[in-house]
Amino acid sequence: MKMKRILTMLSVLCIAGISLTACKGNGKPSGERKTINFWYHSADTVTDSYFKNLFEKLNKEQDKYTFVYTSFAFADFQDKFQMAVTTNTLPDVVSLGFNNITTFVAQKSLLPLNDYTSQIADFDKIDKSLLSGIKELNKGTIYGIPFAYNQEVAWYNTGAFKDKGINKAPATQSEFLELCKKYADRKNGKYFYSMRGVRPYDSMLAWLFTYTDGDGYKGSWFNTEGKCILRDDPFAEALDTYANLYKKNLVSGNSINNNFSEVVAEFGSGVSMYIIHNSSSEPTHRKNLGEGNFEAARVLANDKGHYFASGLQPNVYCVTNLGGKHDYTGAFMLLSYLTNAENEGEMCHAVGRIPCNVDVTNQDWYKNNKNMMLYASYLTDPDYFQIQNPYWLSDFSTFITDTMTADFQAVLLGKITSKACLEKWADMIDQYQTEYLQEK
Repeated sequence: MKMKRILTMLSVLCIAGISLTACKGNGKPSGERKTINFWYHSADTVTDSYFKNLFEKLNKEQDKYTFVYTSFAFADFQDKFQMAVTTNTLPDVVSLGFNNITTFVAQKSLLPLNDYTSQIADFDKIDKSLLSGIKELNKGTIYGIPFAYNQEVAWYNTGAFKDKGINKAPATQSEFLELCKKYADRKNGKYFYSMRGVRPYDSMLAWLFTYTDGDGYKGSWFNTEGKCILRDDPFAEALDTYANLYKKNLVSGNSINNNFSEVVAEFGSGVSMYIIHNSSSEPTHRKNLGEGNFEAARVLANDKGHYFASGLQPNVYCVTNLGGKHDYTGAFMLLSYLTNAENEGEMCHAVGRIPCNVDVTNQDWYKNNKNMMLYASYLTDPDYFQIQNPYWLSDFSTFITDTMTADFQAVLLGKITSKACLEKWADMIDQYQTEYLQEK
């Protein structure tokens, strides 16, 4: 697994004759620095640039620790982390996606933080509802500190819309489908929409739940009998409708293999003029299209005006479990530094994410950012429903990344029906849920 970037600030050893003496850091005496390793789980050029500058600053501001930043592409991270578990080479601090937590908790590679919260400087400033979500995953135990989350939104190319005479972004799925039909130009490789065929779960689930109005369960995957609702007939119709965008050549032929970067590249190069992705892609759109040439809009609603998107899934910073006798002081110093309002605010501003430290909402950049106001408006809109993905299931992370990708691609290729696909998914979720309840 190839690391994308490693930032290492090595301690300076001052040698006089044959004697090793203390070196100076910012004018203060210091012994040899202790190395604290941090791994970031889902890097791109924007996040790498931010963390590189942050770690350089942190290493200059103190002389006790050398904080080392290592980043990975999301697709590489889980295997690399598992290898570190096996070889006993875990870093001290790691970032994770919300859906990874239960997987790593199950193998006891994360440190429970309940007894350490006093060592996290801004712990009482972390959004209480997001912390509650972390606790609910693991029966009250805190295994990570939320630091930023993404809101699912639509992005559209304002110049392309103007050229085509499209006055505004589609508000409903029905309007969206009409635009996909009207502006599909296969001959010239131009389309209204870019579909994601690899790790499609957020956008696809939003489509399914919105199309079916959540089957009447307001975002839950389970009915009143505790069974997964995806096997119900309305979901098959919803998936058929979505898959037909590919089958009828209303999106690019590359869509089946499109991951995040390919979807954003199609949007940025003019292959498409509208995508559904989360807030984190804003810096890339700015780079590809230029400021003022794209806008964010609310995700698609159904004809009732209701719209569904995956529930808040904050990224988290975790301390790895290196044993009860291990000295975690440096890890908690880094964790405090990463989650304070100043640094979290700078990160969210740089990478287009929504802060979890509530003090960031008082910063001028946040209050003056119209997109942040759009994201915040979801939470007070009675027509918005959060899809309550069952992240408490330890197999759910693999299910949404691997199983959903393979099966969705099979549906697009006509190898299996939407009905068969959804029945398989429902059976798997029911089995995971049964096992989970048996363990409680």
